Amino acid sequence: MKKQFSIFVALLLTISNYANNKVKIYYEKTDSGYSMYADNGEYCPATVKIHFEATNLDISGGNNQFYLIDPLKQKQLLTHLTVKDARKGYNFKYTYESNLGDHNLEEFDSEYIYDLPFSKTNSFTVQQGYNGDFSHQDQNALDFKMPVGTEIKAVRDGVVINVKDENSKNCGEESCKKYNNFITIYHSDGTFAEYTHIKKGGANVKIGDSITKGSTIAYSGNVGWSTNPHLHLVIYLQKLQSRETLKTKFKVNDGDKSQYLVRNETYIRNY
Repeated sequence: MKKQFSIFVALLLTISNYANNKVKIYYEKTDSGYSMYADNGEYCPATVKIHFEATNLDISGGNNQFYLIDPLKQKQLLTHLTVKDARKGYNFKYTYESNLGDHNLEEFDSEYIYDLPFSKTNSFTVQQGYNGDFSHQDQNALDFKMPVGTEIKAVRDGVVINVKDENSKNCGEESCKKYNNFITIYHSDGTFAEYTHIKKGGANVKIGDSITKGSTIAYSGNVGWSTNPHLHLVIYLQKLQSRETLKTKFKVNDGDKSQYLVRNETYIRNY
């Protein structure tokens, strides 16, 4: 009778984590091999892609798979690694990438009509529109020219997933992008909204807050990659390594009309 044996060697390589540090991947030994799990400490779903290098182990679902981790989830099962031949040694190592959002999301509420991001009776001009010629090339984003300290209103209900408002420096070079202050809100259909260039200390919300459209979330500024006071607003889907920015319609005037906003036009909110 042949003696059965197995050798365990598992190496965790450097984690590549693009957006956050609240997603953790780990494994546990089982009778038949190993199980991979994930913790997600974020207030929105997160996507993880794992690359395995395995010997004598079968990876359930295959290698280089994308896994969606539920928000605020602990020990979510991702996959199993099962020993193929118990008479032989086995080992594995892995790396992973993670980011917020659902990388594979294709269906969302593309017909949703957004509120304008400022208070009732106010009016502001769009100084750079979709696919603009300064910093919006190949990007569906809007810049509203507005004085520092203007109340910024949520354009849609959601939950706050990121807040940064400690910076005060600005310049007209892309190198100042790292000084951007912003608030990111996750929507129920899987899209995100990011409000950028808010003033230092200008956030009116914190991570985890549930937000209703029309509520004051911040005060505008002139911070980061910015040459004049304005609000940069972008609606997007988050992919693992990139964003898919979206053209969206907004309610204008009394709220009975909706349209795509365009450069150099001034829009009033009476709702």
